Amino acid sequence: MARRQKQSISMFLVSALGLMAGIKAFLWVLETQYFKFKVDVPYLNAAIGVAIALLVIRVTWVLWRARAKKKALQGEVAATSEVSSPEADTYRCAQCGKGVSEKVRNYCLGRPERFQNRVYCYEHQR
Repeated sequence: MARRQKQSISMFLVSALGLMAGIKAFLWVLETQYFKFKVDVPYLNAAIGVAIALLVIRVTWVLWRARAKKKALQGEVAATSEVSSPEADTYRCAQCGKGVSEKVRNYCLGRPERFQNRVYCYEHQR
């Protein structure tokens, strides 16, 4: 037996709103085409208004939460990029202290006979 997927609150509200709108359209057809009198369903208009308000609140909440997660993720990325930035202590020139990239650091450390296992910026590699 297939497992049913869990419905979200937003989908429930959209389904309920669609059902109420369908009932409203059906009643309009009955009133205008078949019956020549008003068919009244108590609180149908109020229920549609409440469903619309709840749906707007839910969508606003989901968008706000997604924006907060995105900002938190950007903060984490910024924090990790600061650690691996060229200004990190392990990426500085041994002579002048200027920050160098990881590529320059790897180049210098890959040639220990030339640089004596030290890291130098472009100017001091000559």
